[in-house]
Amino acid sequence: MEGAEAIDATTYCFANCRFTPARQSLLCGDVPVRVGSRAMDLLHALVRRPGEVVDKDELLHAAWPNLFVVESNLKVNIAALRRALRANGIDVPCIATVPGRGYRFVAPLSVLGPREPALPPSIKEIDGALPPAKPLVGRAGALTEIVEAMCQTRLLTIVGPAGVGKTSIAIAAARHIGDAGGQAVCFVDLAAIGNGQLVTLAIARALGIDSRPIDALDGLVDALRDQDRLLVLDNCEHVLATVAGITDHLNHALHRLNVIATSREPLRCRLETVHRLPPLRCPPEEAVLDAGSAMAYSAIELLVRRAGAHGYRLKNADVPALAALSRRLDGIALAIELAAPQLPAHGPTVLLRMLEHDFEPLAWPGDGASRHRTLAATLNWSYGLLSGNEARLLRHLSVFGGTFALDDVIDAFGHLANDEDIIAWLEALAVKSMVSVSYAGRRRRYRLLDSTRTFASERLIERGEQQAAMTAYGRFILALFERAEADWTWRPREDWTALYGGWSADLRRMIDWAYGTEGQAELGVRLTVAALPFWVEFSTMMESGSRVEKALSVLDGLSGDHLLLRMKLVAAHGWNLCYRYPFGEELEATWIRGYELALEAGSVEHCLRTKVGLANVQCAMGFYQRAVETIVDLRRFMAIVDDYSAAPNADRQLLMCEFYQGNIKSGHAGLERLAREHATFGNRGQTSRFQIDRFVNFRNHLSLSMWVVGQHRRSLDVAEEALNAALALDHDLSCAHSLALAATPIALLCGRIELAQTRATMLFERLKTRQIETWQPFAHFHQAAIDAARGDQEAVQRLRNAIANIRACNHLIHLPLRYIMLAHAALSHDQVAVARESIDDGLTYCRQRGDRWCDAEFLHLLGLMCWRDGDADGAMRHLQKATDLGRKMGALGFALRAATSRVRLATEIGDPAQPLAELKDICDRCDSGGSTDIAAAHAALMSARAQTA
Repeated sequence: MEGAEAIDATTYCFANCRFTPARQSLLCGDVPVRVGSRAMDLLHALVRRPGEVVDKDELLHAAWPNLFVVESNLKVNIAALRRALRANGIDVPCIATVPGRGYRFVAPLSVLGPREPALPPSIKEIDGALPPAKPLVGRAGALTEIVEAMCQTRLLTIVGPAGVGKTSIAIAAARHIGDAGGQAVCFVDLAAIGNGQLVTLAIARALGIDSRPIDALDGLVDALRDQDRLLVLDNCEHVLATVAGITDHLNHALHRLNVIATSREPLRCRLETVHRLPPLRCPPEEAVLDAGSAMAYSAIELLVRRAGAHGYRLKNADVPALAALSRRLDGIALAIELAAPQLPAHGPTVLLRMLEHDFEPLAWPGDGASRHRTLAATLNWSYGLLSGNEARLLRHLSVFGGTFALDDVIDAFGHLANDEDIIAWLEALAVKSMVSVSYAGRRRRYRLLDSTRTFASERLIERGEQQAAMTAYGRFILALFERAEADWTWRPREDWTALYGGWSADLRRMIDWAYGTEGQAELGVRLTVAALPFWVEFSTMMESGSRVEKALSVLDGLSGDHLLLRMKLVAAHGWNLCYRYPFGEELEATWIRGYELALEAGSVEHCLRTKVGLANVQCAMGFYQRAVETIVDLRRFMAIVDDYSAAPNADRQLLMCEFYQGNIKSGHAGLERLAREHATFGNRGQTSRFQIDRFVNFRNHLSLSMWVVGQHRRSLDVAEEALNAALALDHDLSCAHSLALAATPIALLCGRIELAQTRATMLFERLKTRQIETWQPFAHFHQAAIDAARGDQEAVQRLRNAIANIRACNHLIHLPLRYIMLAHAALSHDQVAVARESIDDGLTYCRQRGDRWCDAEFLHLLGLMCWRDGDADGAMRHLQKATDLGRKMGALGFALRAATSRVRLATEIGDPAQPLAELKDICDRCDSGGSTDIAAAHAALMSARAQTA
């Protein structure tokens, strides 16, 4: 082409394109635009004279020199060029037709010479030097993990929320690796790189490589070949796709190059290792700390150390406010660094109050603010290039709290236009980088960057569209969770939680918005009702309780009956009350009211749920006969409606009442039958239909009955099976139930103290994260029993306190066994008066409530008391009665204890023959191992045989 030699490698930049005629290269972003050589020549002729009319003859000569062609060839190639640009997302006009004359290039254009690469100030300032490292606080473990991981991988991405400290730990790790291995380190901060096309140039600049814009990546590979390098790419999230492509290419081509990247999300490269960096550790709200123990929490330590540089000195009186302040700052290192200088002037209490509503007091006056202004200007310029419809959709998309799919947009904002138009507008926004695109489970997902969302939300408010957009979005969330409620009856739990769990923040936000917006109260109630299965599946009972009470209060003020809404809310309120103390008349009355509403509404499902719930709480309060009557009534109802889906739960409750009332053999046999009938654990739907997973619930109760009938090893195995199932479901309510009623107490009863401690610790952790009040007194009782077994005399008093608390809460399930455990602990520590009081209180309770399953063990304890008082004859009588009663009732676990004590007493007084045979018979009928009771029985047998030999 004429003049080609003169222009050499001149590059023309317009829109998102880079055109280098000498190389016949036209790139839009990083994507080559496929057009013919004639179209390239035409484009070259136009860009050489931007804004000027280039007549047809000049264009024909430029593309077809020395050839005669008709004018239609010119039109065809110009049209092909326009189509190619549009197909690659270039919506701004580039080539204008001047009728009768020719064409002109009308897009804004910049021209780069052959030695004039596009190096904005942000690129020119990059020198590759590793910044100085700040002393890290609370990151020793993470630093070690990163350094060790880099011995196994060549690409590691440190992932975490903004401000968590990803850059600081990346610098520290790079310095450690460089110093230890003599590896050259190059640091590239991409925060100021607004254009992904400049990433390669930024890396080249940091490495000191003279590489031209078009071949920069190849230049990197050539320059770094056979070099040992550690490349640190900081702040990758806004140019993630570009960084991922470059890093993947370098990682594949350069086997001696290592890369550490920091980003808010993984690069998703083929050989990537991800290290997720959590916030610094903050103390829990219930923690009681002093100045010394507070510094064990890294968030407080960083806050105090950084504030110390400004003159602050830690005082015990400040600790509670510092703990709250660290939680308010979420353990985010950057927020702590910004707050620390203000601590000496304001003090922690005042600073905490300043931060209660927003984080404006932490605004940084330096570069961060100017960058924000630059970002706002860029967003405003990009927003101005959108069509009116695209801009309107973008504003509405700002109400989404996280990622969303195309279907979600259509369902929420289908009223804006037909489906085809919305699809086109959304894709246009994605092409123009106003909406980010990702893929999850083969589904295309969209999201707005936080900065874009904030910008679009401000425009939504300015245009007066927020009320309508939020109302439409609220109706979308309602439809979503109504669908979730229907799906909950059949969809496997893992699928259900994956499908709907990610919408929790939007759900909460929309409920709060509805209650705070005039005329939307009913929407808030309906959202709450639709979300009821969600809260139970995710075990957020505290939140469910407050939300349900609020909805019931609002419902009272709405016009109309709303029977179905009230029915569901009252039933949910009944379940929520089961996780609060004390149990009492309100709880029973709520279940009865719920059943009445269900009957009135004709809802068989809620009739079943409320009846099962009523029987559960009656049994938990020790009213076994009431529970039996409720179950009998439930069975009549199931027969009338021909729906027996709740029959297994009703049978389990009836069998447990039978067991507690002293019918141990038949109760245990029935529980074994139920367990056999429900022997398959799977990821079913409706895990929490009756709050606790059925598979887990049945085995929790079976494990105790197994221990009572003498199957100690099997009781441990069944309790473990139930706990593993609950953990596999990741259902906290089922886990807590299993730990409180089976796994921990069975381990204690079998003398497996270390196992009991492990289980008790798990229970405390579950209760702390989910704030489930129900099992707190049980957990404290178990811990006191563990401590007592380890020799702590003071733990006996804690056992007494725990039982007093349990009685005050009126959650009395297994209460006789707790009195028995207290009595044994007291006797082991020679606290005879406490043991006697525990036995008396336990017997009194059992007589009042008809709780008979532990009668044999109370007789055993009375025998031990007689023995301790020196009354051998009285002791023998009680021990014989305990053994006989235990065998008669089928409580071989208790009979084993009594028979063992009887052999020991007989051995002591010199007449073990008769008791020896009885103990051997009981041992033969019990498990051969698995508990300290079995071991004690065998030891007693050996001792007695040695004496009679």
